[in-house]
Amino acid sequence: MPGSRRTAWASASSSTRCSTAATSALVTTDYLGSERDGGFAELVTVPAGNVHPVDSALSDAELATFPTAYTTAMRMLNRAGVAAGETVVVTGASGGVGSALIQLATVRGARVVAVAGAAKHEQARRLGAAAVIDRDTPDLAGEIAAAADEVDVVADVADVVAGPAFSPLIGALRPLGRYVVAGAIAGPLVQADLRTVYLRQLQLIGSSFGTHDDFAQLLAHISNGELEPLLAGTYPLRELRAAQERFTSKSFFGKLAVLPGE
Repeated sequence: MPGSRRTAWASASSSTRCSTAATSALVTTDYLGSERDGGFAELVTVPAGNVHPVDSALSDAELATFPTAYTTAMRMLNRAGVAAGETVVVTGASGGVGSALIQLATVRGARVVAVAGAAKHEQARRLGAAAVIDRDTPDLAGEIAAAADEVDVVADVADVVAGPAFSPLIGALRPLGRYVVAGAIAGPLVQADLRTVYLRQLQLIGSSFGTHDDFAQLLAHISNGELEPLLAGTYPLRELRAAQERFTSKSFFGKLAVLPGE
């Protein structure tokens, strides 16, 4: 409807639909601004089915901080079945998906133990983390054990995804615990003792972006004012280079928004 507020979920030109009794998922291979052009443009077109109404007092720039990182985080929590009262370890907690995981898990009533660089500990606590561990600690498993009696879920993203942290994170899980991962920045090849996995009956869960249902859940949290937009700065489209340079510097917490109409 002209004049009403809308947000686009993801634009896919190549996709595979899968349907179950619980949800209808869209597994995409093309994303707006990545495989499909249009990420930095004044006007874009997306399929009507990918457009969702949004009811919020937040600005357009603030709303723009949510879709990608928060939908990815929502999907991870849904895939792992995170519930109230559980303890969730979030790695890369200062990144976009990591900070989203802290907020979304806290909204569910879970207790979050965040793993982040020393400079970002206070931000992680402000978002709801009950405990914060330095990502450079030489004893990650020991630090997690000191912060939580039992770990139900490890949500592994961003800075320390996979790589050398994989084994101690697996070891931190309680019997029947779940390990959900959405990236491999620290290294796609990992080593782990499979006896830990089968003797404790652990679940290893892969997760990538999200479904329309995940996004609808996210929009409900936004409309209810349950999530804080982490907007670190805005740039007009003509200053795109400056925005990209600041982005690569990593000298900020949250998201940078490029405003196409300015």
